[in-house]
Amino acid sequence: MRNTPRRIMARMRPLAAGLGLLLVGTSCNSFLDPHPTDTLTQTNFYRTAADAVAAVNAVYGQEQYLYLFFFYISDVAGDDVFATNNFGTDGHQLADYTFDKTLYWFENIWANSYTIIQRANIVVDRVPAITMDTTERARIVGEARFLRALAYFNLVRMYGDVPVLLHAGTTPQSGLIPRTPLDSVYKVIISDLQAAAPALPTSYSGADVGRATSGAALSLLAKVYLTQQQWTLAAQTAGQVISSGNYALYTTWFDNFRIANQYVSSNKENIFTINYASPTEAAGVLGSITTLFALPQGYPGGDAYGLMQVNPKLVNSFSPTDQRGNHGTIMISPYTDEHNTTTSWTVPALDHNGGAGAAFHKYLDEENTQNLTARSWEQQANGWIILRYADVLLMYAEAVNEGGTPTSISRDAALNMVRQRADPGVPSLIGLTQTDFRDSLRIERRKEFGYEGQRWFDMARWGVIDSVVRVKTTDLSILYPGETTPHGAPSNLFPIPLAEIQVNPKLTQNPGW
Repeated sequence: MRNTPRRIMARMRPLAAGLGLLLVGTSCNSFLDPHPTDTLTQTNFYRTAADAVAAVNAVYGQEQYLYLFFFYISDVAGDDVFATNNFGTDGHQLADYTFDKTLYWFENIWANSYTIIQRANIVVDRVPAITMDTTERARIVGEARFLRALAYFNLVRMYGDVPVLLHAGTTPQSGLIPRTPLDSVYKVIISDLQAAAPALPTSYSGADVGRATSGAALSLLAKVYLTQQQWTLAAQTAGQVISSGNYALYTTWFDNFRIANQYVSSNKENIFTINYASPTEAAGVLGSITTLFALPQGYPGGDAYGLMQVNPKLVNSFSPTDQRGNHGTIMISPYTDEHNTTTSWTVPALDHNGGAGAAFHKYLDEENTQNLTARSWEQQANGWIILRYADVLLMYAEAVNEGGTPTSISRDAALNMVRQRADPGVPSLIGLTQTDFRDSLRIERRKEFGYEGQRWFDMARWGVIDSVVRVKTTDLSILYPGETTPHGAPSNLFPIPLAEIQVNPKLTQNPGW
């Protein structure tokens, strides 16, 4: 029986709400603090500008809980992660693609997403009636609509048709509605982002750094169009972000993951990140756990669970000079950290066959004391990046290659900016056929965004989940006999959580599950 570390399950918070449990507003003192200082009902709240800020802060606060374990779905279920024998049964089910509709993590994503939507609906419904500065009021509503669009975008990509709620529910029965057709869900997402973009500022300063910007709304809108294969609109929207001049790539790729860079206005590559912070630095805030799950067991400096092994195919895709390889996305033993300390360790083997491999390094910031010497549960300040400029460049390149009209730079220039930032010595890719460019871009996305919440969604968007799962499970069956047998995926969607269908009989299950 595989065991998930006891503290993981012991510290798991109960689900905030599904569709059947709808929330009222909460007040938060700080943008980074998800914990309310008091709870107010809808009859005595939403009267002042401070109430409006607190209401939208509560939406951001719930985002932190959604993305705390988001990598289970976005990365473990992809092809970059092998589950070691330290991982629980749930991790193996996701990594081996042997899960079903009862798996907890589908319910976790669904419930947290609809809690976000409910809180965003409260802001959209109630804040416009508050007497306050009109620009700030429009911005707050824009933030809520951006966050609502992001929640629906995650849901529709994972589950397909999902119920759409555009106003705050007042009873549990408010959420018991049928699934809304896919096209209608996308119309809501697009409408929210189109409304949010002009209402949001291009940047923030001080304690507000990290809130949604106009660039975040446009970047997400470009990804929505790309997912719908609306190539011209995707190229146009991503091109608008590129032409704005508000964003740029870091010279050094790993600077994206430096904690000191995450919450400063000078960070030009970070477009939108879910903020976490160390409670040792700011009491009461929520810290991340990604580093603990990713590091090999026994890695010095605090907790390291050794739950994941990096797929050797991803390891071997990096050239020796690629910044995203060793010391970037991955770490290979013996590993010498930035303080010239050589550390040897073994990535825990998968069940049945022994062996070792590379671990994920991406969220180990060796310049951050908490990361390097005092890692523990929910104590790390590593943000979870949703959108960065490299993603916009590659979205633009993909859209143009698939038929979109160039509106800014060429598709070749956009791709080469990303690949040559990571590996300056590689030659430019120029004049590739559409098919060869598509293949090169997909390889680049895998190397650029490994363990960053992108892989499963890219696989689904390209319609290759079945073929990729077949390759991965075949590799697993050869490398680690008994781990799983070669098989494909039932569909390009996840199952609707069984718990939600049991609560809401108007829901139907996705085919194949």
